[in-house]
Amino acid sequence: MSVEGIQARIVDDAKKEAKAIIDDAQNEAKALLAAGKSEAEQYYERHRKLLDEEYRKQKERAILSKRLELRKKLLDRRQRWMDTAFEEAYKALVDQDEKKYRDLMIALITKVSSHRDETVIFGKKGDAKLLGEIVDGLNKKSGSTFVLSKERGDFPWGFILKKGNIETNMSIDSLFKYKRDDLEQRAWEIFDADVQP
Repeated sequence: MSVEGIQARIVDDAKKEAKAIIDDAQNEAKALLAAGKSEAEQYYERHRKLLDEEYRKQKERAILSKRLELRKKLLDRRQRWMDTAFEEAYKALVDQDEKKYRDLMIALITKVSSHRDETVIFGKKGDAKLLGEIVDGLNKKSGSTFVLSKERGDFPWGFILKKGNIETNMSIDSLFKYKRDDLEQRAWEIFDADVQP
């Protein structure tokens, strides 16, 4: 599964989860508002002469407090879902079979390499034979002169391209750190758009 495929799956799952969360929240909010309105009307009728501005303010603050509490619960649930989605995507990449890993590494290196002659430092995934096949495949496919480093990175999946002092870090940890921010931002935009009245 490609990084774009994972991103699409995460965004799609986020939309579905956001829709379910929004529906639950809207139903809960409607019930809360209806109950609050009913309670306020009954209170007003019983204490019509005694009800003054201070009582109305207290009621408004209580309703606002409930709304904020509900919003916090929604956001917490959404964050838990996002964490789970990223954990599953991370595990799916780390547990990839060798063919998919080889094909994806060739595609990613081809896409991010600017010189076509960098040293490739792979993480812990794959044995020396597989990693050699990846570099040989790259060199044959694009007429490149990539070099397989004897050094291995301290990350479970991905690679670092190195040329002199310049490194391009495409390890899974680096990708997830930077892509997660982008994907969470997109999920938040979808979530917030659906939550608006």
